[in-house]
Amino acid sequence: MDPRVVATLELDKVKVQIRDFAACSLGKRRIDEMLPFARLADAVAELDVVDEALRFLYRLGPLPFGGVTDISSALRKAEIGGVLNPEELNQVVFLIQGGRRVRQALFEDVDDFDIPRLRTVASALFDARKTEEEIRRALSEDGVIHDHASPALAQIRSAKRQLEARMRQQLEQMLRTHARFLQDPVIAMRGDSLCLPVRVEFKNAVPGIVHDVSASGATVYIQPQSVVETGARVRALAVDEEREVERILQALSGHVAAVAAELRTNLEYLGAIDAWFAKAGYARAVDGQRPVLREDGVWVLRRARHPLLPRATAVPVDLELGAVHRMLIITGPNTGGKTVTLKTVGLLTLLAMCGCFLPSEQPCDIGWCDQIFADIGDEQSIEQSLSTFSSHLRNIVSMLERVTGDSLVLLDELGAGTDPAEGAALSMAILDHLKAWGARVVATTHYAELKAYALNDPAATNASMEFDVDTLRPTYRLRIGIPGRSNALAIAARLGLSETVIERARTYVRSDDARVDDLIRNMEAARQEAERLREEARQAEAEASRIRRELETRERDLDAEVSHVRERAVEEARAIVERAAAEAERVITELRARRDSGGWKDHELVELRKSLEAALPPSVKRAARKARARAEVQPGAVVRVLSLGQKGEVVETADEGQTLTVQLGLLRMKVRADEVELLQNATPPASHGGGRSFKPALSRTLPLQLDIRGETVEESLPRIDKYLDDALVQGLERVTIVHGKGTGALRDGVRRYLEKHPRVKSWARGGPGEGGDGATVVTLQ
Repeated sequence: MDPRVVATLELDKVKVQIRDFAACSLGKRRIDEMLPFARLADAVAELDVVDEALRFLYRLGPLPFGGVTDISSALRKAEIGGVLNPEELNQVVFLIQGGRRVRQALFEDVDDFDIPRLRTVASALFDARKTEEEIRRALSEDGVIHDHASPALAQIRSAKRQLEARMRQQLEQMLRTHARFLQDPVIAMRGDSLCLPVRVEFKNAVPGIVHDVSASGATVYIQPQSVVETGARVRALAVDEEREVERILQALSGHVAAVAAELRTNLEYLGAIDAWFAKAGYARAVDGQRPVLREDGVWVLRRARHPLLPRATAVPVDLELGAVHRMLIITGPNTGGKTVTLKTVGLLTLLAMCGCFLPSEQPCDIGWCDQIFADIGDEQSIEQSLSTFSSHLRNIVSMLERVTGDSLVLLDELGAGTDPAEGAALSMAILDHLKAWGARVVATTHYAELKAYALNDPAATNASMEFDVDTLRPTYRLRIGIPGRSNALAIAARLGLSETVIERARTYVRSDDARVDDLIRNMEAARQEAERLREEARQAEAEASRIRRELETRERDLDAEVSHVRERAVEEARAIVERAAAEAERVITELRARRDSGGWKDHELVELRKSLEAALPPSVKRAARKARARAEVQPGAVVRVLSLGQKGEVVETADEGQTLTVQLGLLRMKVRADEVELLQNATPPASHGGGRSFKPALSRTLPLQLDIRGETVEESLPRIDKYLDDALVQGLERVTIVHGKGTGALRDGVRRYLEKHPRVKSWARGGPGEGGDGATVVTLQ
């Protein structure tokens, strides 16, 4: 690819953005060296592996590249027999460890996550664990050679430390014995010698070697004669230590040289992986889409943005080239976005050929091309005596010499800088030449002749940059199929130029140009109307789709609810039938047993009736209660007064049954018919046949109270028992027994009997209006 074209389309600026996502210097260098691939298959393979890296980023985050650096120079040094210093050896260890972490991260076991290309490269990373262990055995992470790096080094350092300790002991003893001769009671280091700071007037009092004198001359630093010999031995051991450390470093460098080729390959692999993840990080940052590279030379940009423009303000571009028309002629006002559109096509093509995702809202189709030729901008040169026209023409001459049928040609302001008539003619001839080669061409121009050329040539089509005359601002929207209008007169009028001048200018406009301008204006109006209708249709379709989805959701929910209710109703009905059948069978069995035994008690019949009623569904019970409430209440009926919650007996009716007189124990009151609930209506006496009925009927309605005053306890108990049985048969839940006060013997005997009665739920003394302690209110169960 021509470097001048790469620079013109500003690929280097995008590489700077991608470079920021690289984790180490290896990946950054790969991005700096990034150029379009020469073969389509290589670019597709690059997109595949970047796609895997992008999925990895979204799923597991970035790779652990910590410690990975470029150690190429250290490897070369080791290969030629050089000695690596501790820092370089540590960098080798960090690279080995970093490669291992990257490989482990890429092979992390995650369900339904397939990244075969990344794992293929990661599996090729060489794990120089033995070399790492050899280095770590001798060298710490802060660059210090361990004592145990070799037996000789351990022995040398041990001896050296012992001698240094002995020297310090001797000097500390002299600090005490020669304190009056010293400037300060400290041991000073001068060079590699331990000295005492002796006052200058006593320098002959401390025999030894003078190593330094203070700036004032008042202090002389003397190494006492008693430690001179020991100091010499320490210095000799230090030299031996340096030689042994050098030997150890030499051996470690040999270990590195043995795996230098494998580590250099690791550098290439790690650089490639880091570059792939840098491209993936860039794609995630710009919300990029993977392009589709096509061999048929077709470009389809769908809501694509220029990578260097702010995302918030960049106007997306929709463009098609190569499928129907091989040449696109863009016209429109200056600063309207023609050049940006031209660069967008070229730069996105370069990025796709480099294996990068594109900043677009939808995947774009990019035609594969062997070369991209671009003549964009003004390259006039005073030094080379080149005008604007000459500089453009020189570039075009170079293009025409190398263009092929697989080339993409980008021409900005074609034919500009010379006589308009000749410039237009030359432009059309250049386009004819490019068309003959079959190249794909995107060109911008102001010439009306080129608009007509695109209208008449089936291989070309017009396009324009939209301009809002009302605001005098470009909208930067590309319109395919419609040439751009000349808005000079409209802009002049908008800016306040005299109407007389504008009208005079209109007379100088050629009639053909005026007709073309009117035609373009009408086409623009028709396009805007079509876009408005299309937008309305799109909104209507979206609304219809939303309503359809809502209805489908409601229908699904309703079907599910109906199915659920049906299943629940079937289950409830089945349970009710089974329960009723079982209860009926039990009652029948018990009735047969009672019949065979020769009799039953009334309260047992009441229990059987209640058990049958309990087996009925609640809805049936409610219907029965409503039917009873609607029935005409007769005197003798048992009702519940709703306002008091008490049961009573209807004594008489008035106003055609709308007013009732109810006896509540000792209390009698009048109520409306809608203020009571009918519990049991009055029934005529039932005749008895020869046999005994299973449900004997009472000859009259049972009163709500039993008066036993004047009787003894023994006389009253059979009556009370019979009365309670009758009350249960009648369905009464609350009755009153009047026994009077007297001596209290009858009262106490009755209440003791009620305490033991199996059908009595509870009893209580009568309340106000019910006889007080002379009556007992019984609640039955």
